[in-house]
Amino acid sequence: MPDNAHGSVDAQENGQPGRESWLKLDVHPWVFFTSAAIILLFVVLTIIFENTVDNLFHKLQGWVSTYTGWFFVSTMNIILIYVVILAVGRFGGIRVGGEGAKPEFSTMAWFAMPFSAGMGIGLLFYGVAEPMFHFVARPMAEPGTVEAARVAMDFTFLHWGLHPWGIYALVGLALAFFAFNKGLPLSIRAVFHPLIGDRIYGPVGNIIDIMATVATMFGVATSLGFGVQQVNAGLSHLFDFIPQTTGIQLVLIAGIAGLATWSVVRGLDAGLHAGSAS
Repeated sequence: MPDNAHGSVDAQENGQPGRESWLKLDVHPWVFFTSAAIILLFVVLTIIFENTVDNLFHKLQGWVSTYTGWFFVSTMNIILIYVVILAVGRFGGIRVGGEGAKPEFSTMAWFAMPFSAGMGIGLLFYGVAEPMFHFVARPMAEPGTVEAARVAMDFTFLHWGLHPWGIYALVGLALAFFAFNKGLPLSIRAVFHPLIGDRIYGPVGNIIDIMATVATMFGVATSLGFGVQQVNAGLSHLFDFIPQTTGIQLVLIAGIAGLATWSVVRGLDAGLHAGSAS
């Protein structure tokens, strides 16, 4: 969490401005350890009660798909329209960071970041898998027909077209505006400052950040799981001595997670500036 006008969360509570630090890492202890405990608990329970948890998740997924699909589709449309209005309306001229702010990274670096962090491996996997899945098994049209192909592409564009970029833009703009224009912490809690005020620095703010962390982690884990299967299949196709097994996929997950951790510890600036210079 970066320095801001109010200081860090701990500093706010102690009445002293400063920066949070744990083992020289910039983390918030309450958010970090609570989020890690919740994630670890889910992982352990899933391993121990695999069949029970699998059935539960399938039922939950079926219920969400059946009864809340209209809500998700409507929300995506509303958000896309909203961010377009923001871009072309009177607020479109607001500069993130203030009037005199200058871009920290090149245009190419900014283009690379949304695709690698926003779409990333999900687009590579679902860009092909999703339209084919809806084409051969779609309840809204006869599978394998021209109508099924049209419906399949409609859903694919909804998930991987402009709509997800609208969601990314909304969250990104909110974080950037409150962090760089208002001097608030660079975390989801800051977005709620107009609603709950300085309570974002207390337990309420911690709960918001914990929920955001857990949700993000599970979302990334899903994409990583599908992506690792794809990578394993590709390696197996190229090299006969590499089988498609859970063990290989665990090694790939560990390797990818290790690289991601190294990248986070090293910092955003190092990799992007190095890439821009090369």
